[in-house]
Order: sequence, then structure tokens, then C-alpha cells
Amino acid sequence: MAQTEELQVNIDGMHCAGCAANIERGLGALAGVAECRVNLATRSAVVAYDRDETSAGAILRTIEKLGYGARVGAPDVLTANRKELSAAIRRFWPALGLSLPLMALAMGPMVGLGGILAPAADGIAQALLAGGILFGAGRAILGDAFAQARRRAANMNTLIALGTLTAYGWSLYALIANLAKGGAEPLFFDSAGMIITLILLGRLLEAKSKGRAGEAIRSLVQLQPAKTTAIIGGTEVEIDAAAAQPGMLLRVRPGERIAADGRVVEGTPAVDESMLTGESLPVEKQPGDAVIGGSLNGHSVFTFQVTAAGADSVLAKIIALVSEAQGKKAPVQKLADRVAAVFVPIVLGLAALTLALWLLFAPGNDVMMRSVISVLIIACPCALGLATPTAILVGTGRAAREGIIIRGGDVLERITTVDTVLFDKTGTLTHGELQATGVTALNGYREEELIALVGGAESMSEHPIGRALARLREERGIPPAEVRKVEARPGFGLIGQSEGGRLVIGNQALLEQENVALAGHQEAIERTTAAGHTAVLAGLDGKLIGLFGIADRVRPEAAEVVRELQKTKQVAMISGDTRRTAEKVARLAGVEHFEAEIKPDQKRLLVDSYRRAGGTVAMVGDGINDAPALAAADVGVAVGSGTDVAVETADVVLVRPDLRGVPKMFLAAAWTMRVIRQNLFWAFAYNVLAIPIAAGALYPAFGLTLTPMIAAAAMAFSSVFVVLNSLRLNRVRFR
Repeated sequence: MAQTEELQVNIDGMHCAGCAANIERGLGALAGVAECRVNLATRSAVVAYDRDETSAGAILRTIEKLGYGARVGAPDVLTANRKELSAAIRRFWPALGLSLPLMALAMGPMVGLGGILAPAADGIAQALLAGGILFGAGRAILGDAFAQARRRAANMNTLIALGTLTAYGWSLYALIANLAKGGAEPLFFDSAGMIITLILLGRLLEAKSKGRAGEAIRSLVQLQPAKTTAIIGGTEVEIDAAAAQPGMLLRVRPGERIAADGRVVEGTPAVDESMLTGESLPVEKQPGDAVIGGSLNGHSVFTFQVTAAGADSVLAKIIALVSEAQGKKAPVQKLADRVAAVFVPIVLGLAALTLALWLLFAPGNDVMMRSVISVLIIACPCALGLATPTAILVGTGRAAREGIIIRGGDVLERITTVDTVLFDKTGTLTHGELQATGVTALNGYREEELIALVGGAESMSEHPIGRALARLREERGIPPAEVRKVEARPGFGLIGQSEGGRLVIGNQALLEQENVALAGHQEAIERTTAAGHTAVLAGLDGKLIGLFGIADRVRPEAAEVVRELQKTKQVAMISGDTRRTAEKVARLAGVEHFEAEIKPDQKRLLVDSYRRAGGTVAMVGDGINDAPALAAADVGVAVGSGTDVAVETADVVLVRPDLRGVPKMFLAAAWTMRVIRQNLFWAFAYNVLAIPIAAGALYPAFGLTLTPMIAAAAMAFSSVFVVLNSLRLNRVRFR
């Protein structure tokens, strides 16, 4: 049986969509590789492979043979951006320093300055300056182009190298001819130099823009403090926050960030958890309460014991989820990938065709070489490669700042097609914490005695109803009555022994089974259930002594969210509760359609039935019993207060237990997909329009053509435009 694994790889040296296509082709040809997704924006790849046929080492070696650096690891957007920006700065400024005198020599006569140098010296000086730019600042571009050529591959650097070397080589030939024969052949040294300078400027601007695109990850990473104070042997010792381990005691001073997840041991801090919960007011903590790594301490010193640190902390998991999401492609990118894979060869063919047509119809025109160079330079697959991943990078990052983790471009695209939203009831539309809503003591028992007896019996219960009854006793401050030999009856209640006799607590079926007399109390039981509450009965020694109403509170934002979603989608609720209870919650939340008394294993079948009816379904849930339904839906949405199983199964995670994240999720997906389509349209339209103009299509009729320098500027602008358009997503208002 195949042992398929996924390998995440950080890749150095990618410049354009052609690079990504080369890597995908190279890895796709490797035996055992089932799938490879290369992301230009995050400089990373995810490779699914059969470990019986190949290995991680073979995958890394294949990437290195293709001319790129490779190392195992999740996408490290911040490090990649820093390296890219540093390299871009290092290359651009020397190029600019040489370009200024080069342009002064080349353009001086055109602006009435006359020849700055004698003609011969002028040409030689231009050759030296352009050579310094081309073979100095542009050395990495030429080196990569030659490396690609040796591997019979091509990318954007191939086109740049061909264009600039053609301009430089032609100019050297013309200069030698001019010096030898006293001719006046046009020189393109300024074009060769300025092309490199403008491309380096474009890459500098692109690197800065992409750095802004990674702000979501940066802001999350910056929540992690560098240092923290540990208590070791009773002494305070400053340690690296990354060295914190479960079980350690850490002390946090006012204004410091908490280094790891844990529980308060000493002190009563007020902690700002807005980075996770969105709650602007500090949360008052008591000993035993949980604290979250990355949150900010208020004005008092406290000590806590670490429960999770490093990769296991809540903050680290959020960062990992966001990074994972930003590395996944949207299906809409497939067309761009297919075009990018063959783009460079097509451009080379178009440049050759341009040369042939000029030689055929106007062989002596000095526009000929300028047109060939412009075609090579202006055709940029970079915009195609950046159109989708930069939008996903910014869009998922913007959503993450709202507490919405969308796991990749494929999920974004599916969200925009959803027409049906199914909500689980308990813990999703409701708080998921049952409360006692009413107490009725019967047959001569006082309310305080009843609560002491029932609350005492339920004190060790893990069942939500049992916890609600135990919490009622604690809130009232009533001491528990002694109950022995407590025996749980799953699905019904429990039985125990008290001083007054045999105690039975549970639903009507259990009390009838245990021969507790209910005569004369049926109307009270029915009033409780008619109100949408669960009726919990207590019987002692064969007679009914009390009745409790138990209910879950509907989230305050539920009705607003449902009303908003119903404008464009069908909304329904799924509940395992009785029909009366489900009906009450549905009414309070404004849900028109609901399904009640649905068992956990039936939820998935219900999701499947909505899908078979033609709907594209989003399932919103939180509990472990929602995991199969979340997996079956087109889009599974887990509320952040839910279990780890539900979160792992879901396509979208709402970090904050706030249902307003659901309509925000749809808004984020719609905006991101809109920007992706705008980017792709620009990238395709740019090349469709620019290449014919660069080739000279408008020259016969209008005398219009593009100089190589304008072509280089246009090419650089196309990539920067795509990134800047994606950055607009940072300004989206989530109303």
C-alpha cells in the first residue's frame, strides 16, 4: 500500500511564474511524486510523494539540480521577504549610480546639451557604463539565465538576458563599425543599461509590496516575546521565550506579553486577549484560569504554569494555519499556470517572428532591433505568477486579523459558490453551556434542600446537564448533600443513595422506569418542555420531589447573522435536541428551516442530502460530533471554541467564538476572488496588448513603437500593479 506523505519546501532563487512551472515540471517527472504545488508569492512548495518510491532528499536534490535552493520547512514568508528586499536594494543602487551618467551621455544631444564627450570617447564610455550595469548589478539575472539554458529551461531572466545582451552586442558591433568606418549607426547601450536598472527597480518595489502583503504573519509573530522570566529553584531567571517548557513557572510583569499558554498560579491579572478573542476589554483572571501566549498583561504581576509552548501553543497553531493557507493555490490559477509553463518559449518565437517580419518588409529600419528587444523585455510572466498567490496572501491575512482562518485559495473559491448554510445548534447558534432556568420543589421539599441534594449528586458529573445542576448549587452557595453509590445511566440520568432513600435524577423515561410516581405533575412537566427547556426530574424514595428546567442561551449575535445570511443564502439548523427545544432556538435565532432529534451519525447524511439536492453547503459547527458533517460539507466552518477534532476537520476556523465571523468569511472570500480575477485580467490583457505594440504593429499606420526602456518600465509596472491591487484587500471594511 502506498505511503503518501506531504513535504513542505522553502525555495530560493525563484523569479517568475516560469520558475514555478520549471520546478513543478521537474518534480512532476520524478518517480513517486503524486502532486506538486509551487507558490511564487511565498517562495515555497508542497510536494505529495510516495515514500516507498522516492524520498525528501531526492526531492530537494531535484530542485537544486533545476538551479534553485531548497530546504525542508513550512513557508517562511518573513525571512523570504527580508532576503528578497535586501538583495533588491544591494543590486539596484549601484545600477542607478551607473545609469545616471550613462543616460546623460546618451540623452545629452537630444536635450540640447551637445556631445558631452567626443563621439569615440562617448561610445566607449557608454559601453563601459552599460557593461558595469549588465555584468555587475545584473550579474544574477544573466547567471540564472545561463543556468536555465544549460538545463534546457527558460524563465523571465532568459527573456531579460536575451533582450539586454542583444542590445549590448548589437551596440558593440555598431560602435566598432563606427570607429572603424566613421559611421553613425545607432547605439543601444543606454537601453541595455536602463532595462536592467528599471527591472531591478521593479523588483525592489515588488519586494517592498510583497513585504506588506505578509503583514498578517508579521503581526502574529511579533506577539511572541523574545524573553521571559522563569522561576527556577525559587529564583527569577530571564530565559529565551522559545525555551519555555510545559510545567515551568513563569512570572509576568505589568505590560509584558505572555510567553506561552498556561494556568494562573498566583495573582489576579487583567489580560488583554484582543489578539485572539477580539474583546477590547481586559479579561480578569483568577488562579486556575487559562492564559494564552501572546496576550498582554495589564497592571499586576502574576505567575503561571506553562501548559503548552512553542509549536503546541494556540498562537503558534494560528500562525501555522495562516502560513499553510497562504501556500495553497486557488483552482482559478490553473489557467495561469498552464500559460506560464509555455510562455517563455512562445515569447522567444514571437521575437523571432518580429525579426523575420522586419527583415522581410523593412530590413534597413533602425526600429527593427528596438522592436525585437522590446518584445523580449515587455513580455512578463511575473504578473501571471503573482496574480493569484499575492491576493491569497493578503486576503487570508486580512481575514486572519478578523479571527477567520481560511485554509487556502481552494477554500476561498469554494466559499464564493456556497448557497446553503447549515448551523449546528448547541455550541454554535447557542453558547453550548446549559443553565438551570427554573426550579420547582414538590411534595413538601424546600428549594434549598432540593438543590443541595441534586447538586451534590451531580458534583462529579461530566454531562452538560449535570454540570448545569452542579453549577446552580455552587452559584447559590448551598453546601452539597451527601449522595453515595452514584451510578450514571447514559442518555437518561443517574441514580444514587441518600439519607432519604433511593435518589433518581433524569428524564421522564428514567423516573417511570424506576417507579417514581409522576401523577398530578404532568402539566408542570409539559409546561417546561413547551417553553423549549429540557425537563430534569428528581425523585426520592418513589415520589417526585422536584423539577428543573435546563436550557442553552442563544448567542446574542445569532439572529443578526442569520438575517444577514438569509438575504443571499438558504439557512437551516441541525439539532439533536427535542423538536420543541430546537423550535424555540430556531425561533429566537430567526432560522426558518430546522431539523431536530438528529443523531451525531445522521448529521453527515443530512449534509449529503442538501448537496444531492443541488446545494453547495457550508456547515458551521463546534463539537466533536460535528466533525463528520464538517468534512462532508463543501466548506466546513469550525467555531474557535470548538474541539481540536472539529478544528482539524474544518476548512475555515473562526478563532473567536463569534458568529459574525461567518458573514465576514463570505465577504473576505468574495473580495479576494474579485481581486484575483482583476489581477488575472490585467496580466493577460497586458501581454495581449503590449506584445503587438512592442513588435511594431502600430508603426506602419501611426509611426508608434516602444523603446526598450519603456518596455522595461511597463514590464516592471505590471508586476507591481498586481501586488498593489492585491494590497487593496488590507483596506476592506468588514461590516
